[in-house]
Amino acid sequence: MAMQHFKVSKNLTYSDIISKLELPTVIVNHMNRFMKGKHFLDLKAADIWGQEWPLRYYTRPKGNREGPVFTTGWRQYVEAKRLQVGDEFIFYGNQVRADDEEVKMVYMIEVKRPGPVTFQNEPVTLDAEYSPA
Repeated sequence: MAMQHFKVSKNLTYSDIISKLELPTVIVNHMNRFMKGKHFLDLKAADIWGQEWPLRYYTRPKGNREGPVFTTGWRQYVEAKRLQVGDEFIFYGNQVRADDEEVKMVYMIEVKRPGPVTFQNEPVTLDAEYSPA
């Protein structure tokens, strides 16, 4: 059984698309417990199709600003999914109990985009992979 541990989202900026994804700082509280004293964590996050994407979660090792980002693997995801400025990126982690009873984290990613259809004058949000480019 999976229990949602955290969920963060943000609208993608130009900098997020061309370089690295700057994550909301609230994520630091959730990720630090898995860092084991390091300033980065290599993880795999599944998309809506179940495909796993290797990503490196990174925080600054020194200084008063943590600045969590996804670095390695992020650009490959952006290019493969054809992400755009303004898309909503959603990243969440679920705690699951493995067959050996060990609790582990499973990470997932989604990207939403306002679609060409409206309902009551509001754009209907679609998964970016279903939206016309």
